Amino acid sequence: MTDNLIIDLPELKLPRDLAWRVKFIDAVEEHARRLGIVGRYEPTRFIGYYFAGVHPVVVSGHWTVTLDDVPLLRRVRDLIERITEARFNIRSPSEDAAPEFMLLHDRHDGSCWLWEYAHGRRFLEARAPVSSSWGSLDELPDGGEGPRLLGP
Repeated sequence: MTDNLIIDLPELKLPRDLAWRVKFIDAVEEHARRLGIVGRYEPTRFIGYYFAGVHPVVVSGHWTVTLDDVPLLRRVRDLIERITEARFNIRSPSEDAAPEFMLLHDRHDGSCWLWEYAHGRRFLEARAPVSSSWGSLDELPDGGEGPRLLGP
C-alpha cells in the first residue's frame, strides 16, 4: 500500500454551497426521481471534486456524478494548479483514467485538501471510517482494541 498523501490548501476556501452551485445536487435528485425515489438529497459533509479528462466529476458518499462543463470548477482546477505551482492537480489524462489527486471540500467551514485519489475516494465512500480491518464489534477477539474512529 502506498503512503496516504494529504496536502492542506489553507489559502483555498470554497463556498459551503458549491455542490448546489455546480448543479451536483440537482443531478443527484433528478437521477433519484428517475429511479422512483422521492425526497431531497443531503450531501455528506465532505465532497470530492476532480476532472476525468475535461469533464468535472463530483463525489459525495456513494453518489458520483460527471457534470457537463462547469466554468466555476475549471477556475477551481486552475487555481489549484497555480497554488501548488503545477506540482499537483486534480485532472486525469483521459476520461478512463483516475487522477493522481482529488480535491476534498469540507462543507462546514470551506476548508480544502488534495488527497491521493484512491485514499480520498475510500474516505468519501466510507460510512464509518476505521483504521483497522475489523468487522463488527462482535467479531473482536478477547482483549482486542477494536476499530478506532478517524477524527475527533
